[in-house]
Amino acid sequence: MLIFERKNAINRAIFSFFETMRKVFFLALISSFVLSSCIKSPTYSNIPAIKFVSVSSDIVKAFGRDTIIFSFTDGDGDIGTYASSTDSGNLCGLKQGDSSSLHNTNFNVFLIDSRDTCMNVLASADVEPSGKYKGISGEVVVITGIYSKKCFAPPSSNCPFDTVVFSIILKDKAGHLSNIVQTTPIVCDPH
Repeated sequence: MLIFERKNAINRAIFSFFETMRKVFFLALISSFVLSSCIKSPTYSNIPAIKFVSVSSDIVKAFGRDTIIFSFTDGDGDIGTYASSTDSGNLCGLKQGDSSSLHNTNFNVFLIDSRDTCMNVLASADVEPSGKYKGISGEVVVITGIYSKKCFAPPSSNCPFDTVVFSIILKDKAGHLSNIVQTTPIVCDPH
């Protein structure tokens, strides 16, 4: 009789444990449904917004490379380009008021050199929204050459250091231009 009572006590303990686990699982499941219904879609503007994040180096040897990182948000998720062979523009025309390069559909990342307002024009990957929300966010990594505009090849020992700040603009497929952000100063060491 003692063995039978012991088995009943063990069975009751096991049953109680499984009942408790069932309740915890059910509570966790209900909580996850409640929390997932509370998650709101991101509310980004349809005009891209960017923020400067970093440069990999503040001092770069002439003709070296630097990495520039900026973050973006876009409410309608249309970051990318439309390839067209007919686009053209004056890459150094901003100083004279010519902004035609900003409307080139082949490119959507623009680095404007503070020394002469000439542009590096680049194309990002097409970024498509995934899931049920159109708004997207991310980071863009740009690797660009850094060169002196005070001295030309071959560099001489009396060539002065040169400093550049890039202004960055991102354009979406609808043609919306982002705000303008600037990098930290990058010093070009010509020696």
